[in-house]
Amino acid sequence: MPFSPLRIRQRSEAAASDTGGDACAELFVVLLRELEPGLRRYMGRQLADADAAEDAVQETFLRMLRYRQRSDGGEVRALLFRVAASVVADHRRQARTKQADRHCSIESTDVASPEAQPDRVLSDRQNLACIKEAIRQLPPHCRQVFLLHRFDGMSYRDIARRFGVSERTVENQIAHALAVCRRALGEYRGRTFK
Repeated sequence: MPFSPLRIRQRSEAAASDTGGDACAELFVVLLRELEPGLRRYMGRQLADADAAEDAVQETFLRMLRYRQRSDGGEVRALLFRVAASVVADHRRQARTKQADRHCSIESTDVASPEAQPDRVLSDRQNLACIKEAIRQLPPHCRQVFLLHRFDGMSYRDIARRFGVSERTVENQIAHALAVCRRALGEYRGRTFK
């Protein structure tokens, strides 16, 4: 059975009979009955769903029971719409919470394809070709030192022993090769690196 001013009146009458009669509570029920159509319109505008609006009207009446000792019409109207606004805010908050429950965790969702995108593949191939060309144009000894370190995984010490040079010379040649690669890639992309 919907909770309406009639139910409020019944509760007020029960409370009034417990306290020996209460004219103030009776006036409160009459005021609510007069304000009910306006409250229903307000809830209908605030909550697009008719069932949600009806639930909100009943929740508002239920919350208004704590103010049944009020008899001033303006005060009851102000309280009614303040409580109604609170009910609407609670309803919207609950709706957001319910929607959040429907979301799944990003960890369990495949956001991106495991395969590389075609534009990314093309860009990577072009970058690789640019770097290969930069390495090819290095002086032969520098290129050989760089390839032994980066692709064969040899340490500076092993390369230095192999060529009979200092580790510092190997370090400088690798730094030079990296700088050439970085510069070539930057020029290819339209940027300059020092």
